[in-house]
Amino acid sequence: MQGLITNTVLKSLCASIKTISRILPVLLFSLFTCPLKADDPSPLPIVVISQIVQHVSLDLEREGILAALKDAGYIDGQTVKIVYENAQGNMATSNLIASNFASLKPAVAVAISTPSAQSLMKPMAEQNVPIVFTAVTDPLEAKLVTRLDARPEAVTGVSDALKASSQLDLVKKLVPSVKNIGVVYNPGETNSVKAVQQLREEAMKRGFTLVIATADKSSDIVSATTKLVGKVDAIYIPNDNTAVAAMESIVILGKKFQLPIFAGDAGSVERGALAAQAYDRDTLGRAAGAKVAKILKGEKAGDLIVETDHPLVLMLNLKAAKDMGVTIPEDLKAQAKIIGEKP
Repeated sequence: MQGLITNTVLKSLCASIKTISRILPVLLFSLFTCPLKADDPSPLPIVVISQIVQHVSLDLEREGILAALKDAGYIDGQTVKIVYENAQGNMATSNLIASNFASLKPAVAVAISTPSAQSLMKPMAEQNVPIVFTAVTDPLEAKLVTRLDARPEAVTGVSDALKASSQLDLVKKLVPSVKNIGVVYNPGETNSVKAVQQLREEAMKRGFTLVIATADKSSDIVSATTKLVGKVDAIYIPNDNTAVAAMESIVILGKKFQLPIFAGDAGSVERGALAAQAYDRDTLGRAAGAKVAKILKGEKAGDLIVETDHPLVLMLNLKAAKDMGVTIPEDLKAQAKIIGEKP
């Protein structure tokens, strides 16, 4: 009887701890975040920026947005009030940020990532606030817009969708013997689900086998990646915010087990991945920022086309190549932006 009581108490205690761990980020956000109150209106037009998590690529996009606004004459504190919040990978926090932002009645709401955009959709629609998104792979699949050109909803932005063919072709060029490619992603991210679906289709055409490992949060990425060891010849990380946020941990495993790590974003190569055929994130951010400026000047978000076509940049990390046992062809080096020391 005493054992049963002890087990019951322990189970109850564990459940309480799990509940607290889920709501703690939201409570902390509520306690320490109060950038601007609705009853303290700014005399300047307000632009709110919501970002799902902190990593190099998303940060570069945010800096690009701010640079474009500055170029258009919108300087924080002088001609516009900019309010930025980061959900640190927590969807509940992202939803709370969106709710708080709506109470500010901003002129424009900016979403950096698909989860951030999905959080903003309902509260901004209720306030008739236009939304500009970036770092979104498939705005149609994510139900942010009904079409990419002129549309009824006040939402526009910049897509970072990559062609799966170009990603797999790069893997083949750098690791010609590759047969099995591991992919790590969060199935809760709509953009990642779409990217993996396209990777499957292209992998079949090329005779590759995709081996999938999923993780619901960044702290599970190491465990998911470890499951691929011994099963794959290389690992590809799509533009998945959960996985990209843990890129350094993935790189450590790549070096330890001589597994080449490929990425869908340039920032990951700077953080230790082997290679990426990717977009310049500053360029994408500036494109989104230019749309924000146009809306502030009176244009309608629905009249601004969703941009999907951007030039790709080949990124190679020579130190990672050495650490992961890959020899990079000289012709690829000649056309790439090189990161890291010479092998």
